[in-house]
Amino acid sequence: MVLFKSLTVNYKLMCEKCSRIIHKLFSIKPLFGGSSIGKNGIVFKSGRVTLHFFASRAKMNFMALALIRNSLAPAGYCVVFACLLLLGSGCGALRHAQMRSVAGILAGPPESNVFARDDDPELIRDALPFALKTFEALLASDPRNHDLLLATADAFVTYANAFIHADAEKEEEVDFQHARYLRHRATKLYLRGRNYALAGLALDFPDFKKKLREDPQRVLRTLSPRDVPLLYWAAAGWAGAISTDVSNMSLMAELPLVETMMRRALELDEDFDHGAIHEFFITYEGARSGAMGGSTERAVEHFDRVVRLTQGKKASPYVSLASSVAVLKQDYKFFKELLDKALAVDPDCVLEWRLANILAQKKAQWLLDHSPELFLEYEETEP
Repeated sequence: MVLFKSLTVNYKLMCEKCSRIIHKLFSIKPLFGGSSIGKNGIVFKSGRVTLHFFASRAKMNFMALALIRNSLAPAGYCVVFACLLLLGSGCGALRHAQMRSVAGILAGPPESNVFARDDDPELIRDALPFALKTFEALLASDPRNHDLLLATADAFVTYANAFIHADAEKEEEVDFQHARYLRHRATKLYLRGRNYALAGLALDFPDFKKKLREDPQRVLRTLSPRDVPLLYWAAAGWAGAISTDVSNMSLMAELPLVETMMRRALELDEDFDHGAIHEFFITYEGARSGAMGGSTERAVEHFDRVVRLTQGKKASPYVSLASSVAVLKQDYKFFKELLDKALAVDPDCVLEWRLANILAQKKAQWLLDHSPELFLEYEETEP
């Protein structure tokens, strides 16, 4: 797959050091066919991919970073690596002139996110770590970039949940020590995502984290619907860390704070991301007994709202209700009915949910396969 046909950069805007970096990197023959310098600038070629660094006064067009949201290829890795070298080299033209537009690409709308639209979870699992470090490298050059902080928080929490935490749950009975390692890793990734989201909130609300701990109601009242994405990812990362490190009493003690944050997000924008906050409350309310403050009735209400918002085209709400309420009530019939509905969802019906649906259906099948371990009076009803 050709990720891009050309990259155009105003060569004269680069400092001499950056020019040398570009020339040396793309002269590596195993990766590129070589480079040539002419009166119009530098040209690098690799198969059907051509990169032009023109010496004209045309405005710099730094398109290559769009590949971060595409399937990554060897040539693509080199281009992004070159960009990261330039960002850290002190070249003001590249570091500042285009950082905002790059952030816009990374934090683009869901329908443009080719990670979310992919149908190969393993490909995305392998690509995401590189993307995470790319986000962090860009943030090192622009730490107060709101869009980049949001995209980085989202990416870390999503990666931790979809892959590391999910693997830990499956490894629990197979290799306890490895599962424990994965949980510890997921906790750190969740908290990393949370911290990026809190840093984003602190841009408009100085000392946000400190004030949140001191008087959560007061500081949360100052937020507006614009702040919901960062508030959601901060709370989601925090909740994820608590769920993967239940023996950490200091983290557990912060669960009421997470609930308060999510409830405020729900007040500000209850439809956020097609019911993502409602989906959080399906598990939060449904997995706890009444004595612990949970409510199966409230969980079902949140479930019904998500199904309406997504028109039943998302598998994860069914999986969330099955793994919480149905298991808590030990209702295998209800459990199987919900998971069958999850498996019946067409992953291709909404492209921006394709990957999420595939992952949710994999979890649904895994839960069905492990039904005897979840239900005390399980009886196989299938022929």
